[in-house]
Amino acid sequence: MPIPATILLVDDQQYVRHTLRSLLEQQRHWKIYEAADGKAALDSARKLKPDVVVMDIVMPVMNGIEATYELRHFAPETKVVLISSHYTPEEAAILARLFGDGTFVTKAAAGKDLVPAISRLLPPEKQAVQRAGTS
Repeated sequence: MPIPATILLVDDQQYVRHTLRSLLEQQRHWKIYEAADGKAALDSARKLKPDVVVMDIVMPVMNGIEATYELRHFAPETKVVLISSHYTPEEAAILARLFGDGTFVTKAAAGKDLVPAISRLLPPEKQAVQRAGTS
């Protein structure tokens, strides 16, 4: 039986949060929480102590890079997956290495890449569960 993982999903667009949440909730042992900007993400992260934060880069109030930088100071054990549709893969890879855990997923590829990206950052007992007939 897998152990629950806490995932904080941060994006300023409600539709994107809803879509990604639906994707992540397929992993029934993952507890998914949401925040609409970097400042709200930091407030939530202090309370939740998430295993992984899925952080949009471009947001109002506080962008994902600023929020990730702050998160590193009070929760260095929390892993970060950066997401965006505004950067080339090369630009995003540099940002992910500098501020995240080296993991970047484009929003366009989130349907196939986000769950594996999160899973790789988790200890084995919290990783995604493959269901029969899926790869």
